[in-house]
Amino acid sequence: MGEVWKAHDPRLNRDVAIKVSAAQLSERLEREAKAIAALNHPNMCTLYDVGPNYLVMELIDGQPLKGPLPLDQALKYAAQTCDALDAAHKKGITHRDLKPANILVTKTGINLLAFGLAKLGSPGPGQGAKPPSDATLTMALTGINEIVGTLYYMSPEQLQAQANGQEIDVRSDIFSFGLVLYEMLTGKRAFEGSSPASVIAAIMERPAP
Repeated sequence: MGEVWKAHDPRLNRDVAIKVSAAQLSERLEREAKAIAALNHPNMCTLYDVGPNYLVMELIDGQPLKGPLPLDQALKYAAQTCDALDAAHKKGITHRDLKPANILVTKTGINLLAFGLAKLGSPGPGQGAKPPSDATLTMALTGINEIVGTLYYMSPEQLQAQANGQEIDVRSDIFSFGLVLYEMLTGKRAFEGSSPASVIAAIMERPAP
């Protein structure tokens, strides 16, 4: 999306993170700002300020989630991730890019980051009205076809969305969370392949391990 800098706010004497977007991705930055502003949760960062092409956010001191982890630790982090996702889903926000790199492990637990691909709409099934259709496509697989998110952690519905216009909702995040949990426990991705096409085939055709 751009660059993230560590900076110091002299007015309030605190360190912050400043995310500066590439010009063509300002829409994603706006989406991320709206998603973070709608949420107030201990396992998510706080938004301090927003500008035309930047966000000023809480500086999170942590490392990306990495497995394998001991069972008790994996369950602790998994529960905190679920709690943060549930808070987002109740606000009608589907993350759409849940992966270990977007989950920071800090001294006090996990912090869910990166809402730049989030879908802002109505709560999903069982939580309110049906969300609106969204054909936003962002991750290039070829020069023409693009798919939102990170390939290894996508749900089958997320992969199908471009081809048939199928709507995705919070259940897609739940599938992605299952893949993250698998990696927490095993240290391996649930679906692998030698090319994007083989990863897609694995997700579409094989049951999740």
